[in-house]
Amino acid sequence: MTEATPALPRLRDLPRSSWRVAILAGMASYLDAGAIITSGGALVLYKEHFGITLGQIGELSAILTFLFAIGALIGGRLGDRFGRKRVFTTTMIGLVIGSAIMACASNIWMLYGGTMLVGFSIGADLPVSMTMISEEAPPGFKGRLVAFSHVLWMAAIGVTFLLQIVVGDMATLGGRLMWGHIFIVAMMVVVLRTTLPESGEWVKADALRKEAGADSGTVEIGALRQLFGPQFLKPLIALGLFYGVFNLAANTGGQFGTLLYTELAKTSVSTAGAVNTVQLLLSIICAVIFMRTVDLPSRMNWFLMGGVLAIAGQAMPLIFGVSVGSLAAWQILQGIGGAFAGESMWKIWSQELFPTLLRSTAQGATTFFTRLLAAVAALGTTYLIADGPTTLFVTLTAAVSFTTALGWFYIRKLPVVETV
Repeated sequence: MTEATPALPRLRDLPRSSWRVAILAGMASYLDAGAIITSGGALVLYKEHFGITLGQIGELSAILTFLFAIGALIGGRLGDRFGRKRVFTTTMIGLVIGSAIMACASNIWMLYGGTMLVGFSIGADLPVSMTMISEEAPPGFKGRLVAFSHVLWMAAIGVTFLLQIVVGDMATLGGRLMWGHIFIVAMMVVVLRTTLPESGEWVKADALRKEAGADSGTVEIGALRQLFGPQFLKPLIALGLFYGVFNLAANTGGQFGTLLYTELAKTSVSTAGAVNTVQLLLSIICAVIFMRTVDLPSRMNWFLMGGVLAIAGQAMPLIFGVSVGSLAAWQILQGIGGAFAGESMWKIWSQELFPTLLRSTAQGATTFFTRLLAAVAALGTTYLIADGPTTLFVTLTAAVSFTTALGWFYIRKLPVVETV
């Protein structure tokens, strides 16, 4: 007779303090998605007023993504060395300043400067915040609370698209209002985050590190040597490839979805926002389902289903041609599939495959690779859109096929490590 699998603790039993950490730290995902979508939509609205060309839209998108990559690499390491709270409070202040510049810009050079600050700040914030959620979650809730950050990520996309519907015909003012939304949310988050305690798990691990008596330089070199050693190098590379390649599809929809609708499907910005909002409702539902299933043994079955749907989504514009309908199908299937087989799973695996004092660093490194790859891709995406989207969607179909195979055949078999 087989032993029954123990039932998971219920979310209703989760202490309020744990929800508070999950929400305030998880807002990094909200602001990440919100800033990416806002950048793409606001640049289209700023286009005529500032005389922005398609090439400059590509440059600004690449800068946003590249500085995100640099920020993740630096912020992730600083989070492991100096604590989660200190880093993610500072980075949120940077986002407040950067979004204010983007909202009040009077010339294109301010857009370039604001984009750099926004990109660096949200990049440095994300790996530290995700680690904070995992470390402060009670036993039995870690996967679900990390997955909750993806619900916030999807919610940000929905809110931003709803705002885009309202302001889509307001030209420059509409772009300023979109960035004003990011500024207000970031301001609220930075104030509330100051009330959070430091991660208890990090405090414990840091105390053990200090008891070892190693000086700062030795600790730093030893930690990096451990991360790139035989035990963690393979999961580091695998997660970097998984997140980086899958993100090509997600980032294309986020940064260039509005441009695809307006330039190739010949519809308005507000119509694009309406279509995107409808598909987001399904994606948010799926993100909630993922949150409820991620700690169950069946989670990889959900992963495989999501991967197949995401692959099908990339192929829609290839099969049916580019139109409002095929782009909507692309984003709907991408959103549903990605909830189970995309960034959400990278967040979970990143917590499970690395120890406490390497966890934020590892996430920063894989995020750096991911956003660097996306930045390079962003430079050429606008030209692919202008020349015809076939090559673009063939590439995206191949990318999601690769990540689904990598997750199913390799990453799921990697061993989970101890927390400290």
